[in-house]
Amino acid sequence: MTALVGALKRRSGRVIGLTVLAATAVAVGAVMTARGSDQPVLATTPALAAPGAAATLLVFVSGAVAHPGLYELATGARIADAIADAGGVLPAADPGRLPNLSALLHDGHQVNVPFAKTSGARASARIDVNAAGVAELETVPGITADLAQAIVDTRAQWGPFAGLADLRTALGLDTATAQLIGKHLSFTTSLP
Repeated sequence: MTALVGALKRRSGRVIGLTVLAATAVAVGAVMTARGSDQPVLATTPALAAPGAAATLLVFVSGAVAHPGLYELATGARIADAIADAGGVLPAADPGRLPNLSALLHDGHQVNVPFAKTSGARASARIDVNAAGVAELETVPGITADLAQAIVDTRAQWGPFAGLADLRTALGLDTATAQLIGKHLSFTTSLP
């Protein structure tokens, strides 16, 4: 055993880690027998415990859901569970482009529920975020009632938004939501 450890030290040029020594001791102990019997000698080195799996997952839900944000779910949860925790799918969601609702989640997963694309004259109309009220902002795909109220409240407290980046920073919007609503908003009016 000492010769094996010495040979490994010389070969690698550095001290062998505890894990390699423990594995070597277990392997040698299993091969050696006690007093010539057929029974293996029990290793005296304690087994190293592998870190356990996390009991919960942290998942980011964005897009066409009632309450986008971070959610903590149990290990083994499905995408449908994350969407349900986020308040469910909005009517503005594109049902043909939903993520696989039965797929298992993993820690750090982002679930994005896409909004339906608009068509016709509505797609070309832009709403001035610095002049619109809550009801008008709610007509924009991707803006929920809570988000529309937050836009109006922030604008009243801090003044008009300079652009989409300013709106995103002030309200903490995720990239998917900012990209969607940005197509329907303008930032032209300055409030007194």
